[in-house]
Parts: sequence; structure tokens; C-alpha cells
Amino acid sequence: MIISKLVVLAAFTFLSHSSFSQKYQGDSWTTVKANGSGVLTVVYSEQFGLVYKDKDGKVKGVCVDILSDFTRYIKEKYGKTVTVKYAGEIPVFSVFLSTSQNTPNILGVTNTTITEDRKKILKFSPPYMSNRQVMLTNNKAPSITNLKELPSKLPDFSAQVIAGSTQVQYVEKIKADYMPSLKITQEENGPTIVKNLISNPKIFTIIDFTEFVDIVHKKLPIKRQMVEVGIVEELGFIMSKQTDWDVPLKEFLTADYRNSVGYRKIISENLGATFMSLVK
Repeated sequence: MIISKLVVLAAFTFLSHSSFSQKYQGDSWTTVKANGSGVLTVVYSEQFGLVYKDKDGKVKGVCVDILSDFTRYIKEKYGKTVTVKYAGEIPVFSVFLSTSQNTPNILGVTNTTITEDRKKILKFSPPYMSNRQVMLTNNKAPSITNLKELPSKLPDFSAQVIAGSTQVQYVEKIKADYMPSLKITQEENGPTIVKNLISNPKIFTIIDFTEFVDIVHKKLPIKRQMVEVGIVEELGFIMSKQTDWDVPLKEFLTADYRNSVGYRKIISENLGATFMSLVK
């Protein structure tokens, strides 16, 4: 009985992996160079301002505009035509990471922080944007200006963070340094946490500043606590170790590009001019 279950499990895993690979397929950079044209397949985890579908179903955002510039760069430098195909939205962040890791010749696009641990299992593009961490609560929560105030002003609060994100380590440090009894739960994605913040005035989160952009845009009853949390992080596009798209992306995503007028226009148009000083 045990052996048969293992056989069934192995077969299921194989079939799942096969269908998984068939769902997301794209051309390699080597293929594009050889054929003169090809498809750059993109999977994404929706994040307003960065990569999202508008009311008409069109994928838009900072990342989309940057990749449009990338295709123009490839055309101008190499004379090759790259078509970007947005193949699917993956709402669960941990699944988004594993999909990008295990599927060759696709690009994973969202607000993914570049870390040394992730570099061990993924390829990254150069940073396409810097990003701050922020602490958010329901509007009804008391305001704090220093993390040392947490035990006195938010003594019965719990914390929620996105599973698989760098925010997990930040909130665990807060627990170790200031609130040893703090209860921490991990959710699938940012929208779930935002929904919980609206309904529960007794929780806080550490989340990317890019998530806060959407909250401001929607005028949700959530406020930013004016405390310093974590470090300024670099965001990058992610790829499987078996992918060669990192080569032209390294050529394209340079400091000069990020200092260009066109890049700053992309940030301003998608995130708003008021956020330019915070998201660089």
C-alpha cells in the first residue's frame, strides 16, 4: 500500500511538473539571437503601480514600461525583435518565486527584493528600482514614531507579513528586540493583509512601500506609522538558473538608464510624482 501511494504521488508530481512547464514556455535569448525574433514570457504577481491589469484587462505599470524599453534596446543594439508575452498572474508570492525558479526561459516580475539567499536559487536582473519598508496599521491604531513605543502603545497587537518575503525577518527582529510575546502570522500576499488591516484595528504589518502606493491610491482606512523599518532594498526581475535572459538585461538595466529622463518619467507616471523622493 505504501509503495503504491508513492508511485501514484511520483506520477502525479511528474504530470504536474509537465503541465506546469507546458503552461509557461518562452524562447531563450540564444534562440532569439539565432532566429532574429522570439518571445520573452513573463509571469507576474500583481502589484499596483508596478505590474497589474487595468479595467480593460491590459497589463500596465513600471515593470511593463521598463520591459518595453528593453525590447527597443534589443532592437536598436542587436536588430532582433522581442515580443513580451504576459502569460499569467500568480497571486501567491511563494508560488510566484518557485514558478520563476523552476521554469526555464521565463521572467518573474513583481516587487521582488534582491537578497543573497535568493541569489543561490535564482538569477536576478540588475535592480530596476529601490524600495523602502513601511509599517502599516488601521487608521484607528495609536500613532508611534519609534519602535520602542510598540509595547506601550500597541501592547495587544499581532503582526501579519507575506510568507516568503523579506518582511518576515524584519518583524521577527521587532519581536526579538521589543515584543517577545508578539504573535506573527504569514499570509499569501499583500492584498490579503491589506484586507485584514481594514477589518482589524489590532494588527500591524511590515510591507513594501510599493504596496502602500496602492493603499494611498484607493484611499483606504490604513495609515503608515512613521518609524524606520528595515533597509532600503533593491528590486529585480527573477529567472531560473537555466535562463540566459540575464545577459542582455545586465547590459540594459544600468545606472545610466535608471538616471535617465525616460526612466524617471516611467516612475512618475505609474507611482506619482510625490513618490519620486521615496522610490528611486
